[in-house]
Amino acid sequence: MAYTFPSLESILAGILRDIRNLQDEADIGTDSDHYIRSSAVAAAIEGLYQKIGWVYRQIFPDTADKEEVIHAAAIRGVLLKDAVAATGSVALTGAVGIQLLEGATLKHVVTGEPFAALSSATIGTDGAATVVVEAQTVGSALNDLTGDLVLTSPPLGMDSTATFVDPTTGGEDLEEVESLLARLLDIIQRPPAGGADYDYERWAKEVDGVTDALVLPKRRGAGTVDVVITAGAGLPSAEVIDSCLEYILSQCSVIADVWVYAPTIRPVNSTALVELASGYSLAEVQVAAQKAYDSLLGALKPREPLKRSQIEAMLSNLAGVVDRSVTTPTSNVVASSDPNLVGWIRPGTITLGLMT
Repeated sequence: MAYTFPSLESILAGILRDIRNLQDEADIGTDSDHYIRSSAVAAAIEGLYQKIGWVYRQIFPDTADKEEVIHAAAIRGVLLKDAVAATGSVALTGAVGIQLLEGATLKHVVTGEPFAALSSATIGTDGAATVVVEAQTVGSALNDLTGDLVLTSPPLGMDSTATFVDPTTGGEDLEEVESLLARLLDIIQRPPAGGADYDYERWAKEVDGVTDALVLPKRRGAGTVDVVITAGAGLPSAEVIDSCLEYILSQCSVIADVWVYAPTIRPVNSTALVELASGYSLAEVQVAAQKAYDSLLGALKPREPLKRSQIEAMLSNLAGVVDRSVTTPTSNVVASSDPNLVGWIRPGTITLGLMT
């Protein structure tokens, strides 16, 4: 049974009781000198009890304050992961042979955010080239950025305007303390074993930019280990994947053929008919349905299937929905129909209509 600290009133009552026991005629009324002095002492004692309770909570990382969790984790070598900058490929145009040097800066036309080239790039015979650029502001806010950029100092013969080939990816915010605590508890409960399946998962999660990891031992045969990693905003960048592989190889004490890669995205759209209660409009239920659909599919991990009944239950729990009928998908959806790929179901759109 957990120990319960006495309240201020209980402490005060105990002090006054002891005074009366020592001196029968002592005045312990609320306006007495004994009461005033005892109240001050009781308040100080209560403060000590509260401090002891706080110290006790700091002993265990799952009840400790954030600062103490970070401290306890650092002692075991589990450090808070830094924020990661988003990256993306940019298309360049210009005269053949013109080179953009590594470190060249570009600015996004709409947001004004600065980017820097991670390598040099030379315009080919088709008058084009691509280069990977990195945001100079770290964090997830610059993920999914598209559109044009302007080179700050374009080389002579190169067009000053560049365009993102694909949306930017890989940006991650500073790790939350809750995530750090989960990694600390994992290392306490599952001590390092030099190459167990869970070691690969832990090593991957220690890399900046990696949120989760799926370990698939012997997927390509004996002595092979596949590590499928994801980021908080979706897919990790190529730089994060390379860093993860390098880090795992530096930690692993056994000889293994290790691959690190991102899963293959499989967006799933859905349609359904609903019957609404009086006072609800299809438009407002549609907004709530999309939010719930994003949450439902967003919680799925690589290789996990989407069950049609999950969509039905999600719709049934929406305010204003009396009845529902999911028209698509018509059955459960697997993460990938290709056994050679590790699929990852991601939310698309859900479209509602009214039952007739």
